[in-house]
Amino acid sequence: MQMGKISESIIAFGFYGLFLLTPLLFNPSRTFPSFELFEWNKMLFVYTMTTIISAAWFVRMIVAKKILLQKTAFDIPLVLFLLSQIIATLFSIDPHVSIFGYYSRFHGGLLSTICYTLLFYAFVSNRDVIKISKLITAMLITGSLVAGYGILEKFGIDAHMWVQDVQARVFSTFGQPNWLAAYLIVLLPLTIYQLFNVSKKLRNGDRQIQNSKFKIQNENARFKISASHIYWIIAIVLYVCLLFTKSRSGFLGFWVGNFVFVGLLFFKSKETFRQKYLKTLLIFNFSLLILNFIITTPISQYNRIATVEAFNTQQVTTPQEAPIGTSVIEVGITDSGDLRRIVWKGAVEIIKNYPLFGTGPETFAFAYYKFRPVEHNLTSEWDFLYNRAHNEFLNIAATSGLIGLGSYLFLIGMVYVMGLKMLFVKDENKSKLLIAAILGSYTAMHVSNFFGFSVVMTGLFFFLLPAIVFAVKPVPTTKTQITNGKQLFFISTVLIVALLILRQVVNFWIADSYYAQAANLRRQGYLEEAHQNILHAVALRPGEPVFIDEQSSIASGLFTTSLEAEDATAAAKFSREALAASNKTLTISRQNVNFWKNRTRVLYDLSLIAPEFTTEALESLTIARELAPTDAKIAYNMAILLGEAERFDEAIAELDRAIALKPDYRDVYIAQSIYYEQQGNTNAARKSLKLVLERINPDDEEVKTRITELEGK
Repeated sequence: MQMGKISESIIAFGFYGLFLLTPLLFNPSRTFPSFELFEWNKMLFVYTMTTIISAAWFVRMIVAKKILLQKTAFDIPLVLFLLSQIIATLFSIDPHVSIFGYYSRFHGGLLSTICYTLLFYAFVSNRDVIKISKLITAMLITGSLVAGYGILEKFGIDAHMWVQDVQARVFSTFGQPNWLAAYLIVLLPLTIYQLFNVSKKLRNGDRQIQNSKFKIQNENARFKISASHIYWIIAIVLYVCLLFTKSRSGFLGFWVGNFVFVGLLFFKSKETFRQKYLKTLLIFNFSLLILNFIITTPISQYNRIATVEAFNTQQVTTPQEAPIGTSVIEVGITDSGDLRRIVWKGAVEIIKNYPLFGTGPETFAFAYYKFRPVEHNLTSEWDFLYNRAHNEFLNIAATSGLIGLGSYLFLIGMVYVMGLKMLFVKDENKSKLLIAAILGSYTAMHVSNFFGFSVVMTGLFFFLLPAIVFAVKPVPTTKTQITNGKQLFFISTVLIVALLILRQVVNFWIADSYYAQAANLRRQGYLEEAHQNILHAVALRPGEPVFIDEQSSIASGLFTTSLEAEDATAAAKFSREALAASNKTLTISRQNVNFWKNRTRVLYDLSLIAPEFTTEALESLTIARELAPTDAKIAYNMAILLGEAERFDEAIAELDRAIALKPDYRDVYIAQSIYYEQQGNTNAARKSLKLVLERINPDDEEVKTRITELEGK
């Protein structure tokens, strides 16, 4: 078999495999765990397939003795977007994160954007060997498996595996309900396209039977009847799973995308719409409304009108008392819409301060800390790390600036311009139904992204759905030639480079597994075993600050245990290692507030033998506060360090700062009462504790007991 033919097969099956396998990948293994089970493994698989497909593409060019790089209408916006990401990375507040992505997910970093861009051009430049029908079939096969698993989750098939209540909101192989929903809503219009496509072939098959001289049984038509039923079932399974995710963004995204799909078919040709599509679309959408009625939707206002909840005659006759707890976390979970508005407010502040190129791809987690609205402290997720803006457009503007957002919107706009042009221009193109379906899917995805953010699969769809739109155009077949010695040299070079890249990908996966094991062992107290694992991880990825920071934590823990065992030699060794690792971490990633917090913990441990480290710990917290001025925990921890140094006035001032940031912070009031008591000011100590009863929980028995004890003094 010629080398050119082999490379063509690798390209075609590489793309089929990309859509067939990527959604299924996650790693629940306990023997070789991943730090992040879902997105991490999908992203590394995309790296792998990009390398394989690109290598095969280059080999095909070498064999054909010509550059196979297809020009498209998307070239200018795509190149502008890629350039915006490169420039934003150059000016990033954390270049390492901007290149590789936020650790564990990695989607959104410059490296992932380069991969998606390579895949786009590999697809359009080799569209003569890729069968669109097979590609969509691969998507739907996997989609039905993912959705089927999600439905089984609703009935508890893997409830024992997860901390989250997966039966309440299923997430299948995606790990998060909204990510699963974003995937499903892209597939639903494509499923309807396949349904119409099969029905069209069936009608053609019937005509052939009627015109045939002999009455024979048409097995092919039989198959298409079965295929038609299969696509109906797939569509229903996808939609049922979508409802089980309880994703409002996904639900809204699907119906907007569905409206666009149907609207495009209607305006394309009203007569054709009535003859070919109207009946099927009415049945399909009515079926979905029935499912809405039975299962209910994530939209409570809709449920009260058009689902079984509308017939629920039970009314609450007695008012419910608001639950009381020691913090907002115990009182209840903040509505996701309210949280989004707060995060969006912070994102807007980032954009105001970094308007042109943003803070750098994937650096939202660090930038948001600096501009986080103080009202975030009054939510149930007040101490959560937000690494995305929960709005893809704001996220891009914050991390890549208005130039990045402009190029992103330019690319999206060009997809619609080209798609609509191909749809409404009169020509012999037989793929107009597919284009309408893709535009519906694309719209659904962007509506979902407006309330969330993209992940690996939506990233693939963002770049490759436009590639499919372009690829429906007819293309001449590229002739392959017999390879000679010079070509074999270049082919060998390409293959060697590809193997070296794949080796790095494998090493990265193994290093992450070591890191995951090290982190788990440290939390369980097995520090020596954790230390061995983290050293393996650092050896494989010596420049990864997350690994080095973990090494610092583990070495600090071993320092403490060595002191307890009175092993001065080991204690000295681990103290040096902990400090050196912390220094190296911050050399690579200086804007990561969590690394500064961890450094504070390390220095606090080291202060057991060298009190001067307390001063350095306070300096670390001071830097952390500059990076996260509204973080109430930083003020609280600084007060604790000052209190241990018996600098009570300064400690109390820091606690006042923490109270101003988070008035329902119970631990702060208790700490303040302790410091007042140590100063001999029992009246002030009682007042601090009484604020707990007034502001947080009037039935706090521990606080009441403490107040009584103070009154006796």
